[in-house]
Amino acid sequence: MRRLRFTAILLVLWVAFGFGVNRFLESRKSALITHPNASVPTAVTPAFTLPGTVYLSQAGHLYRFSAGRFTDMGLTPNAGSWVQPALATPGRLLVVARAAEFSDVYLVDARSGAIIQKLTSNATPKPAHVELNAWSFWPHLAADGSTVIFGYDGPKTGLTYEVHLAVWSGPLTGKLESKQWTDPTQYTGGDVNPVPLAGGGVIYARYALNAQSQIVSRVATVAKPGAPPVYLTAEAADCGEPAVSPDGTQLAVICTSDTQTARMELIPLVNGVPGVPRVLVDNCLCASPAWSPDGVSLLYLAPADATGHFQLWWLNKATALTPALPKQVTTNLDFDATSAPVWAP
Repeated sequence: MRRLRFTAILLVLWVAFGFGVNRFLESRKSALITHPNASVPTAVTPAFTLPGTVYLSQAGHLYRFSAGRFTDMGLTPNAGSWVQPALATPGRLLVVARAAEFSDVYLVDARSGAIIQKLTSNATPKPAHVELNAWSFWPHLAADGSTVIFGYDGPKTGLTYEVHLAVWSGPLTGKLESKQWTDPTQYTGGDVNPVPLAGGGVIYARYALNAQSQIVSRVATVAKPGAPPVYLTAEAADCGEPAVSPDGTQLAVICTSDTQTARMELIPLVNGVPGVPRVLVDNCLCASPAWSPDGVSLLYLAPADATGHFQLWWLNKATALTPALPKQVTTNLDFDATSAPVWAP
């Protein structure tokens, strides 16, 4: 399988093959991913300092990058691999703990890494029925400050080992799996990477079959649960991993056009209507774009050498007609490519 496809939909592949993947992961010696020949972030000095605080995941550990150095947040490995941080209420993060056969969403202290609350319980109480476990990914706090938007493949009722991720939402202080927003296409991996919009809708990447029965990804939006998707990217572009600017006027996406490389595009949004895409970074294996708090620049992950390890890159003035050239922030690290950075003030 092409490296880019592996990178762009790795989370879907982890779960889409059901029983076989679950049993493979169960056989692993450690709950954490190993990245041979990569340094630990706390042992390196980045090329330059970024303003604010950036949270990233490497080898299932969550790190805080602030004032020019990395700090291991010390989240317990007993829960699994810590990935996909997102800003929650002030001083708190939503984070996914991915175990071998399920994943859960947690609320943690952004400074100390202390677990405040476990928000989902996706492991079946009957260990013999692994097929009834569920997966939760990509949690984000909606603009109302009390609703979590995330991806979820439950609830499970049969013994089929099927995984069909959809967009769900629920209250931060209640049952997270309360409301299903989208109806995924069967046997494609489903709907992934949901991002809440200020107006109450959601942008996400929808995997579906084209006329040639190939699985392709299109960035779509829904205004409310159950509404039909409105597509923002063309089928031929094969785009995913949407990142919406803080003011909601710019959309960064990763597109492949069914090739072995990718490009990061910027799409202007006017009242939710997409404008003409503009390529920001071409011919790359880039992944997981994330906006700065002021909406001026972007972070993303991409390899820098033949090791294929994903480094942190910074693209300043991303919305300008002539953006700055991308700058490599880290060397000899290997961030989890399907876990987008999150940038706090």
